[in-house]
Amino acid sequence: MFSHAQDDYYAIINPMNKESFEDYFEHTNMDYPVGVYYMDLDGMYMRRVRAHWHPEMEIDLVREGSAVFSIGGETFTVNAGNAVWINQDRLHMIHPADPGVSTVILSILFHPAYLFEQNDSFLATKYCEPLKNNEGLSHLILSRDDEYGVRALENINTILETNLKLSFGYELETKSRLCALWLQLLEKSSRIDFDTDKVSQATIDETRVKKALIYMHSAFSSKVTLDMISDSIHVSKSECCRCFKRSLGMSPFDLLLEQRIYEAARRLQRSEKKTESMQDLAMATGFPNPSYFNRIFKKFLDCTPREYREYIKKGHRDALNPYGIPLTRL
Repeated sequence: MFSHAQDDYYAIINPMNKESFEDYFEHTNMDYPVGVYYMDLDGMYMRRVRAHWHPEMEIDLVREGSAVFSIGGETFTVNAGNAVWINQDRLHMIHPADPGVSTVILSILFHPAYLFEQNDSFLATKYCEPLKNNEGLSHLILSRDDEYGVRALENINTILETNLKLSFGYELETKSRLCALWLQLLEKSSRIDFDTDKVSQATIDETRVKKALIYMHSAFSSKVTLDMISDSIHVSKSECCRCFKRSLGMSPFDLLLEQRIYEAARRLQRSEKKTESMQDLAMATGFPNPSYFNRIFKKFLDCTPREYREYIKKGHRDALNPYGIPLTRL
């Protein structure tokens, strides 16, 4: 029924910002602003990394299995041995290509300011802005099948190995490799012929979906209709659905249900109001019908809310992290 986390040391998890889906866990620290993480998608809440965005750039190396990424209006599969670079503040979501196969991802997160400390410097203008501020560049796939990918993957693997060993000077080695990787990303991106119409549509869709997600998060405990979601982004119901489908491959209602079950699991996980009845929990998370709540909860988590609570009582709290990203630092 449940999957256990493989390590005892967890990244620091923060509640999602009430105003935004940004930064819902602490990726890095001030002394060393690079985060390196291990993710086993099969052992994660809902077996996916939920739709979110953050100010750090992200590099995801698929170590085992195959992962499906939804970024920048595209949904694509990345096989073991290949990686994806995701630009900062870009809406993205990840799930296994085959739920029956173990899917492991090693992630590196860093802020461009770590490499380019002065935003107005010559280096930042020449090398940082063309990558960071390129609207059409939501992501790059780094494959073993092309020369840029091979060189980029070599640097990515070295960064991961360096941050696993933590030998003397690992911070300098990491920064050096990130700079080399940045140059490879620039070289690869310079050879892409962007479809301006497609880029424009993807940018509009992402802006709308982000705004809708924030609205849905603020209102999930109340009655929410498609009319209300579409009104929050000033489009018709049909266009609202198309925006979500193009951006994430899901409907607004499916994401609303996911958010509600997420919140229900969070409340059970944190043992808020330990005496809270299942009926009260259902009402508090936007389900006026307890039977419907039980059915949807089981659909997402393969167990009932009561079974989930009992499992937590047995001491399996870490294995049931409800934040959608039970990451462990390497």
